[in-house]
Amino acid sequence: MTPEDIFHAVAQWSGCTIAPPLRAMLSRTDGAFIGDLVRFYAPDELLERNETYETRAYCPGWLTIGDDSGGSAVVVAPDKWPTPVYLVGHGSMSRADFVEVAEDLDEWVRSGCKL
Repeated sequence: MTPEDIFHAVAQWSGCTIAPPLRAMLSRTDGAFIGDLVRFYAPDELLERNETYETRAYCPGWLTIGDDSGGSAVVVAPDKWPTPVYLVGHGSMSRADFVEVAEDLDEWVRSGCKL
């Protein structure tokens, strides 16, 4: 599957459009750690990770794009750019439990994903 096929499958599954800059950022990071703790999922991991964490059921309209290596998901609104970044515990994937860590995903990545 090409990256575009993967993003199309994730968009179909989630019911959300994935902004082109978000697709580009996820392709560029491709499963890498940014900073000491934050790992972004590679495009080919996105669907499986979001299915596993039941993001669509508990956080409709949001997409899990990584984690903090400590039990929290990195969640964004995939159709918005720039998009704020939130952490939410994998065991409490509810919008009410989101904690904003940055106003802009791209800026957060450039600054080393400080938590």
